[in-house]
Amino acid sequence: MLPLSLSNLKSMAKPSLILAALAADALPGLRFVQVQNLTREGVPITVELLTTDEGRLILLKSPLNSLANTALGTEVRALQVLKNLNLPFSISSFLGKTSAKAIRNALAFEYVPGTSIDLTRVRSEDALLTSVGQAISTIHSIPASVLGNSGLPEYEPAQAVRARVAEFDRAMDTGKIHPDLLERWQNALFDVNLFKYQPTVVHGALKSEFLLAEGSQISGITEWGQLSINDPALDLAFLYGEAQPEIVAAILLAYESTTRADRNLKQRAHLYFELSHATYLLEALDSGDEEEIETALGLLADLHAELLAGYLPSLKPTEFTSSSAEVIVPISQAAYYTAPIAIVAESIEVIDLAEATPEPTREDEPKAKPEDELF
Repeated sequence: MLPLSLSNLKSMAKPSLILAALAADALPGLRFVQVQNLTREGVPITVELLTTDEGRLILLKSPLNSLANTALGTEVRALQVLKNLNLPFSISSFLGKTSAKAIRNALAFEYVPGTSIDLTRVRSEDALLTSVGQAISTIHSIPASVLGNSGLPEYEPAQAVRARVAEFDRAMDTGKIHPDLLERWQNALFDVNLFKYQPTVVHGALKSEFLLAEGSQISGITEWGQLSINDPALDLAFLYGEAQPEIVAAILLAYESTTRADRNLKQRAHLYFELSHATYLLEALDSGDEEEIETALGLLADLHAELLAGYLPSLKPTEFTSSSAEVIVPISQAAYYTAPIAIVAESIEVIDLAEATPEPTREDEPKAKPEDELF
């Protein structure tokens, strides 16, 4: 490794100085005195934490491709929708974006303080786990009507499953996934009863690093770029990859104490966790990164070993007494909302998405099918 000479430091600082200049363009009148890079590996969005001369902390995000551009636009719309809710945790707020004359597109957000939780360093009796479950329940208790005319995605169960099946087919075609896993996933995906659920508002990309804590309470949640109406199990899938079974059980117990969840929620959450291995493999193959491909194959091999050892739970649905979808009903919604919820009615023009791939309109979506037909 080369020593950090003065020229090295200047070279390293240049990108940050460029971002600081972009911040000044997005937020004229503020003076920035410190820059810290917070960009996550593998994410096509440059993130800088900027400090003003008054000590204010601001996140500046700059997309590196059109998909990232779209994701940031979605995050802004999501924050605009959520800002009128009296949530028991903090979320960011959109502050502004660079002008058309700027050398790069960048968006400024309020920084949310707190420390990312680490589920490998907690005990099953820790109060933090209760707060995690209740925070996720709060998201799922947000009335779907709040998303209203926001333009954020809405997915019925059949649509969501078709997307999963399409990705499953791609993964199967690689020839790199053990038939035992493929059979397990196919049986689950084609079992109509597993996907009889009521869609709710979901974060869509939850990870422990996005859950911020102060003491034993979740104080903030970040990265809302995939907010949508979808399967609530999506927001629980990350638990199976980041925590021991007793930790997962404690979080789910807290979750279910405030939300009457459908009886197959856990099976779908674990299915989504398992399918994330296939997603990772497809992304690695698309990138051509041999190291990433080997890592993905190793994770799939570990998953298959767990299956053979009998460690993976059954994905078979619990029997239903009714053919209709179970509804997730908030048991104590009043505990989380102490002020009226208002829908944002203002026109939001956030980001130029001309270069991004357009999302399908409601007219383009498949027509509804009978509840026992998913495909």
